[in-house]
Formats: sequence, C-alpha cells, structure tokens
Amino acid sequence: MEKDYTFYPTRTESPGFLSSAQIEHFNQHGFISPIQGFSEEKINKQQQYFDKLLQQISDASEKGDTQFGGVDKRDSIQYSLNCYHTKLRGIWETMYAEPLLRAVRDLIGDDVVAWATHYFCKLPGDGKAVSFHQDASYWGLTPAKTVTVWLALDDTDEENGAMQFLPGSHKAGHIPWKESSEESVLNQQIKDISMFDKPFSNNLKAGEYSLHSSLLVHGSPKNQSSRRRCGLTIRYAPQDVVPLSPNYSKMSFFVSGNVTAPHWQDNVPPSEYFL
Repeated sequence: MEKDYTFYPTRTESPGFLSSAQIEHFNQHGFISPIQGFSEEKINKQQQYFDKLLQQISDASEKGDTQFGGVDKRDSIQYSLNCYHTKLRGIWETMYAEPLLRAVRDLIGDDVVAWATHYFCKLPGDGKAVSFHQDASYWGLTPAKTVTVWLALDDTDEENGAMQFLPGSHKAGHIPWKESSEESVLNQQIKDISMFDKPFSNNLKAGEYSLHSSLLVHGSPKNQSSRRRCGLTIRYAPQDVVPLSPNYSKMSFFVSGNVTAPHWQDNVPPSEYFL
C-alpha cells in the first residue's frame, strides 16, 4: 500500500472547543498555536515528573531509546524518552488529558487513537538542532492524518530554540529531503524551504500547547541560551489511518470515542510511573 500524503481539511461543523477561526487556520496554515492546556500547578507536576525521568535516564543510559540517546549516545540522552507511554503510566495518563483531547477531537473526530509520544528536551547550550522535516515522511501510516500535540513543559521562544513552522507547507504533499548532519536530532532535512512562507516561531508558555498536521514542515534551532526547552509530543490519529507495520498498533491506545478499526489495538496500560 502506498502512503497517501494528501492533506484532508477538517470539516467539523459544530466544534466543541476550538473556534471556527482556529479550525480554518489549521486548514490553511497547518497548525494552531497557542492553546491553553494545563494550569500552573499541573504543569509544575509535569515538569517534576520529567525531571525525575531525565535523572533516571542520565544515571542509567541503557534505559533510554538507543536511537535517541540511550547507551552509546550520551550527548543526546535528553531525547531518549521516545514512545515510553507504553512503559510509563505518567505519560500514558497525559495522553488521555481532556484539555488536550477536546481540541484534538475537533480536528479529527471523536474516535481517536494515540500511538506515539516523545519528549523533545533541549538543555541549556544544547548542540542539537531539529532539521526542517515532515513527520509523515518518517511514519508508516496512511493517509497522513495524524495530528501532533506539542505540550510545553518550559517556556519556549526564539532564544531557547522554539519549534518553527512553515505555514502552508502541509499542502505540498511529500517534499524531497536529504540526510541531515550529525548535529540534528533527526536524520531527514527538507532540501529547499525557500518556496515556503517565513517560519512561524511556536512560542509557548509552560502549560500551553500547539497542534500541527503530520504534513507540516517544521524544525527547531539549537538552544544557545541558559534556559531549558522541553516539550512532550503526543501523536493522535483518526481510526481510518492504517498502520503499514504492526509496530504501530503495538503502541496504540483508544483514548476517545468508540474505535472499532481492526488494524489498531487498545493495548494494556502500563502500571509503573518511573523507570
């Protein structure tokens, strides 16, 4: 089965949380930002939880994802908590948070599958960038209807390496890319971004979040400041999205509505909060 890189606009007629203007912005530009998510008290708990996990990974790198900083990539250990919603209940619980799901449902419908998470943490003076890329280019899913929540655990802005969106790039289909340098967290880099509009800096306060299409070109520069920049990504898809590998359904959970698609499974929730 070939991957479908078509952007399908949201057609929600009676949104329950987002405004019609926000939905139109998503359709035209590929993202919505900022959206208020968690209170100061709740995001502080999220920060403390991540701090504990980061300390655990730092003390025992073999517990991290080897692709993103475990064992043999000590300089990238802060990126190694990838898809740990299958192992850690604290992340699993965040996937079900109503302040996030109420916006996601307005974009992709009531029946929602969550299938991936990843902390993207740029430490002060972090030497890693995230090259401009499309999420859908990495994933064996079709069609490309996944929506990402990017939840800010820290205040994020141009100074500490905020994510940048290229508005409207989600309408361009699959965009050619090349291998990125070793200074990038990910290995794909869009060859030419000059055809797109000026980047939008996704500046967020801790507790706010953004939503973006898996087709939207985005990336982030190095964090050359003295402040950390951490965010949790959560990937949500409607049930008509088909995984091209069983590995995706091994990580999926039915977080909203009545998912009946046979190509997804509602996995057993993790019980442990820490590694």
